[in-house]
Amino acid sequence: MSTNQTTPDLSNIRDTIVDAASAARPNMSRSKAEKIHHALTTAWGMPQVPINRSGEMGVPVSAFRRKLANEPDEVMERYGTPYPFATAAAVGSEYDENNVDVGDHTRDAIGALRESVNPDSTRAIIDETIIGDAAPVPVDPVLFNVLNNEVPELNVIESIAQPGFEFKYNVISDRDTPVGFLSETEAAGDLEDQFTPQDFTLSDDTISMKRQVGLFKISDFSQRAMTTLDYMDPRETTLGQGTIAHQKQKVKAMYYGDPSVGAGDNSVEDADAYPGLAKIADDAGNQKDKSGVSSGILEDMLDELTDAVTSTGLTFDRARFMVSQQLYNAIYDEVTPTIRLDGYDADVEYGPQGIALSTEFGTAPITPTPNIRNYADLSDTNFISDNGDVFLIDELAVQFRQLAPMSTVPLGRTGLADRVSMFEYYTLLDRSEGNHTFYLSGYDV
Repeated sequence: MSTNQTTPDLSNIRDTIVDAASAARPNMSRSKAEKIHHALTTAWGMPQVPINRSGEMGVPVSAFRRKLANEPDEVMERYGTPYPFATAAAVGSEYDENNVDVGDHTRDAIGALRESVNPDSTRAIIDETIIGDAAPVPVDPVLFNVLNNEVPELNVIESIAQPGFEFKYNVISDRDTPVGFLSETEAAGDLEDQFTPQDFTLSDDTISMKRQVGLFKISDFSQRAMTTLDYMDPRETTLGQGTIAHQKQKVKAMYYGDPSVGAGDNSVEDADAYPGLAKIADDAGNQKDKSGVSSGILEDMLDELTDAVTSTGLTFDRARFMVSQQLYNAIYDEVTPTIRLDGYDADVEYGPQGIALSTEFGTAPITPTPNIRNYADLSDTNFISDNGDVFLIDELAVQFRQLAPMSTVPLGRTGLADRVSMFEYYTLLDRSEGNHTFYLSGYDV
């Protein structure tokens, strides 16, 4: 069904997005933000949920992405094609449905999407004809497995889309102690006359979004749209490679972004980047040098987790470790593995999988990623990236806030190639303001 809410005019949405990606901050109106947010989230059928105490609504993008990946039948029911967002991204600004070079499967997929735009359609998910203008690519099922392998942290860190170029969030910064133990006489008296009611401090803070933009050319529509034909790996297309490159830069900044360096090179250390987990932890005094630890790493991580839980508001069930693949292998080697062969012809599966630190009060998963490593292009000004780095985070405190999911925006054709921009307006948010984030740097692996 189509939505009943009042929605912004989505005409020329491509121009609006391009303008937002290049505009100076004073020109970024709330109405422009609402238009972009709607065109790339709710207009595509993504749900909204309350995201703060004031009742503001946002789209849980990461949860929606997992749902689409796990329920292919629902994707077909909603959009008429198993890969709606990749298909829409491949349409281009000058798509001609009579082009003989476009395969039948691709033409049918685009037709199904356009049918979902029709108000008379039983699906009618998309409110306006925005196919070919913009598409929120990373939520597409065809890219899910690729991104899950390349940037697994984006399936761990929650992403929430909401309209606006700045975000407010709640911070619990202090709380009073209880009244305490009372005598019978004190308990029988008027408590408010004797004691001050205990309270807690819940303040609001504001954080601004950052732009991340990519630009590439796609020279062949058929190649772009082959992801809809079920026989081409999306990593073999310009669209797939562009998506991977964008998201890998995003998670590199998530770990090591440091705008205080002011590199002036559009990198994760540019003044326009956002502070990553290393910088957030370092500013909060939660960076610990582990270069002298070469054995007993898993035990040391458990000690650090226990110390974090007992000295901050972090809890075992909200904690998660992010580590490099090299360190993941190192802690696996510390545990004696058992290999069982069921038969002479059976494959031998050897390697770490599903390692976690478990306690009576909850389990802290350990997530390996190829994106924690020694980056040669960083300045090492405030910290040094390393394969032995470990990040301990509070899953409920760390999240991405974004105007909309990372999206493709066609910019027009030059010769036989379509120019396409990848656009994302977002930032990393730590609602604990670094108090629950720990950077254990440089274990000797």
